[in-house]
Amino acid sequence: MDLKIILPIIAIQFVISWKTCIMADLSLSREADLQLERQLKTLNKPAIKTFKTQEGDTIDCVDINKQPALDHPLLKNHKVQTRPVTFPTGSPKKSSKSKTSYIRHERESCPDGTVPIRRTSKEDLIKARSMPKESMTQIGPQTSFPAGHRFHTVNVGMKKDVPYFGVDGRLEVWNLTVAKDQYSFTNMWIQNGPPDQLNVILAGWTVSPAINGDQLTRLFTFWTADGARTTGCYNQLCPGFVLTNCSITPNYPLRLTSTYEEQYDVKILIYQDQPTGNWWLVLSDDNVFVGYWPKELFNHLSGGAETVAWGGIAIAGKNGNSPPMGSGLLNLSFRSTCYIRNIQYVDTQNKFRNPDGALEQHLDRSTCYGLKDWKNCGRKEMYYCILFGGEGGRCGD
Repeated sequence: MDLKIILPIIAIQFVISWKTCIMADLSLSREADLQLERQLKTLNKPAIKTFKTQEGDTIDCVDINKQPALDHPLLKNHKVQTRPVTFPTGSPKKSSKSKTSYIRHERESCPDGTVPIRRTSKEDLIKARSMPKESMTQIGPQTSFPAGHRFHTVNVGMKKDVPYFGVDGRLEVWNLTVAKDQYSFTNMWIQNGPPDQLNVILAGWTVSPAINGDQLTRLFTFWTADGARTTGCYNQLCPGFVLTNCSITPNYPLRLTSTYEEQYDVKILIYQDQPTGNWWLVLSDDNVFVGYWPKELFNHLSGGAETVAWGGIAIAGKNGNSPPMGSGLLNLSFRSTCYIRNIQYVDTQNKFRNPDGALEQHLDRSTCYGLKDWKNCGRKEMYYCILFGGEGGRCGD
């Protein structure tokens, strides 16, 4: 056939094929956009009151019984528990030398019967899709890394034949410089179940522009019911965590952070209210109840946890550079390295217990981070204590 005839035909076919591909991409984009709009409608409920915080967060005060958490399919018939039935006994008294970074009451409170829900944007949901989750479930030494996310975990953990019904500790609070695609956490873990059904709850503080959109040090929570394969999320970026406090949110900013001259910490407790099976998040020496993870979310945490841990997680950016962890220093001296002190767990009798020597150190082969299991950090008021963290950077294996 004459080339003068063939070439125009090929050109027409190419244009048709190109247009078909473009239309397919547009169709997928529209479908994804519609899905995001549906998610936003679920997460951003009609507000009884709305206000803006000094950090720039938009807070919607939502009816406590209509909050986004209750849109989870497993919570269809869940009745909000405004207070736990029980509370662990035997916690050590607050040290007179303790300086807490806990909440300076600078935010407005929501009216009675409502809870503060941070307004979620479409950008938040798009970022949430790429946030690493599998790394949050790794307590022991890492043998492999989720695709696209290199991470390092430093902690002390407990695992024995008796179940744990809670973890407690004072987490020193620092403000770090973290790149937009890096994540740095100081937190506590609760876990139970086989790998493909691993039930996990975390709480602590983080500096993460990807999660929060800023460089502030903020509280954070995370949960999953299947090893982060399909379930779970950070904070309230999906239904699940039931908020009961009219002022405090899971991503609340911690503005008082440590320096080499002055140190601040935040007391965090996660425990199971055994009569109901719900897992509560509690802050500060005043025992401020923030909210809870309902028992319905999990299939392996009804009778306590098999493993608990205290420490940090650092997740590298796309260029392979890891962020600082803890205070960002590795010299493991009390004044300059991040601590977690007053480490305790809750036993089967709903009592706080000090670790009894069963702690295991988990420190990956990284050259960037360190860990010191120091019992009481050289001070009686510290009780059981660890020092951990490091500078980050190009971490060797």
